[in-house]
Amino acid sequence: MGSSETNTDLPFAFHELTIPQYHSALIHRRTTCVATITAYITRIHQYNSTLKAILAINPNALHEAYQKDQELARCVDNTDTDNLEITLRPLHGVPIILKDTYTTAFLPTTSGVRALRTLMTDTSCTVVQNLLSNGAIILAKSNLHEFSLEGITLSSLGGQTLNPYDLTRTPGGSSGGTAVALAANMGLVGCGGDTMNSLRSPASACSVVGFRPTWGQVSRKGIVPVTETQDVAGPMGRTVGDVRILFEAMRGEDTGDPATLNALRRQSPSHTRTSKIKLGILKDYFSDGSTAEGLTINKAIYDALTRLGSNSPSIDLVEIPHKPDWDVLLLRTKADTQAYEFRTVLDAFLNSQTVTTPHRSLAAIAASGQYNSQAMTAVFDQTLQGGVFTPTSPEYYSRLERIESLKESVERCFQEDGLTALVYPHQRQLVASVGCTVQPGRNGILAALTGRPAICFPGMLIPIQGVYVVDTWIDTRLACAHILTAGFSPETPSAPLGIPIGIELMGQPWKDQELLDLAQKFESVLTARKPPILHLN
Repeated sequence: MGSSETNTDLPFAFHELTIPQYHSALIHRRTTCVATITAYITRIHQYNSTLKAILAINPNALHEAYQKDQELARCVDNTDTDNLEITLRPLHGVPIILKDTYTTAFLPTTSGVRALRTLMTDTSCTVVQNLLSNGAIILAKSNLHEFSLEGITLSSLGGQTLNPYDLTRTPGGSSGGTAVALAANMGLVGCGGDTMNSLRSPASACSVVGFRPTWGQVSRKGIVPVTETQDVAGPMGRTVGDVRILFEAMRGEDTGDPATLNALRRQSPSHTRTSKIKLGILKDYFSDGSTAEGLTINKAIYDALTRLGSNSPSIDLVEIPHKPDWDVLLLRTKADTQAYEFRTVLDAFLNSQTVTTPHRSLAAIAASGQYNSQAMTAVFDQTLQGGVFTPTSPEYYSRLERIESLKESVERCFQEDGLTALVYPHQRQLVASVGCTVQPGRNGILAALTGRPAICFPGMLIPIQGVYVVDTWIDTRLACAHILTAGFSPETPSAPLGIPIGIELMGQPWKDQELLDLAQKFESVLTARKPPILHLN
């Protein structure tokens, strides 16, 4: 790659732009929707050949931007400028990156699979309809791990998406294309999906925010599925505030997804209410400290918690004792439902009356050979085998029972300790290098199985100098005299800023707004976001 990027030809400083800043710029005529969409498309053309984040740009995006500018002009003619922010729809002109599992009537929906490259639908999925009704512009569709089955973001259509902080590493996944696009300022906000880790894993690896809402808050109708039990659609952004705005537009009841019915009236079980916020530190989900990499991650999280505690006296931190039934490996091998549900739910989607595709089943796709075999996981092979890997097998029902038992165990913990949320690193080791076939060390399964809301956001970005005062939580080997940018691993030749490290919070079901409030509190004291250093091809 060659010379460093330059912003001199951009309409205004759209890098690291937030939705409120964008709307303010529109209202005060410092930019237009057309100019901003053009800038983002230019950015995609500049960097996507290297990063491989985007599968397709919406050819109608500029026309839609022109219409949004005309709409704003009409508002200006009829409204006092001071009140325009109230008049604008929440997502007016906002360019959105969609994971390519969200069906759109104006673009194919591929799930990253070459066999599905021509799949079209008569209508867009419910979430896309909600976004458009709130004024959004679908800018592009992003690469993902094929079928959303792993966390490497490798597909037969998009190839290997690269981490913008280190081009030798993967971006996490499966919603890696969306995360990379946002990290590299190719779009303003985005949408992903999460079956086990898939919104939070790439958020952690790419220094953005990924929010998995409570199961049932956001409709999944028209989104290419992996499971019924664990799938959730959710927002991604560079700030918690933007993620909240996008979540509000995405959510809502939908008769097409029974999980969402009565969602607005559901309440979480009662918990002990105090004037303080109480965070449970889930030590079981930290690294065991056997590697320098794991120690770095542990320290980044504890540094953030220490800074938060010193700036927020209303927050109490408590350690959660060992919970053997929450063990990640146990849950992956004895509770995860992907291999048992994937074929059934995918075949049902492919046979939907709104879908047009030459392949009407997973078996037909497998027979075509038009997929990336290196991207396929055991789930792909197991679900094709049938037999025990079906929704009628005793093992499947055993897994559902374990999930219910897990929900009860987590709920007891929240009640007994009066917790607001649990906190832990999303990943116990740095994101995997390119060439790896799996993304190990991720902690997202607890929220995925319990249906609780969880959010991952960047660690803090402050210089730590001198001898660090060692907390009783932190291994004494971490007390060292050096300068460390917390929230990132140490710099390397391929990672000039280091590798991002994400903090995850898991909250109470149906209290998504409270969890977002807490994440925003973290964000306000942890100056965490730092964009990657990119160069033009």
